[in-house]
Amino acid sequence: MNVSPTGIAVNLWTLIREQAMARHWELSDAFFAEIDGFAWVQGWAISRYRTRHTYRDPRFDRVVVCCTCGGDGRGEGGRACRTCKGDGLLNFFEPPAARKSA
Repeated sequence: MNVSPTGIAVNLWTLIREQAMARHWELSDAFFAEIDGFAWVQGWAISRYRTRHTYRDPRFDRVVVCCTCGGDGRGEGGRACRTCKGDGLLNFFEPPAARKSA
């Protein structure tokens, strides 16, 4: 009877599966090493699940929909919204554009 490193009795198929998964992770790390390194330098979040790697820029957490135009980008009279300058989105950590006094 074989015993795993944790002391649990395992059969041959379990050992083969564990070895295959270990090799799989090694290959996945090798294939994605350059892309993961680039994402890490950029400060992106990296999610790994089996053969899929997902990258996400956390700066997108700062983007919110403009509350004045509702994300449409148009204000009164069909002109560009004054708060978001027609973009429909605002950066949460930047103050809105200053209003010009008329």
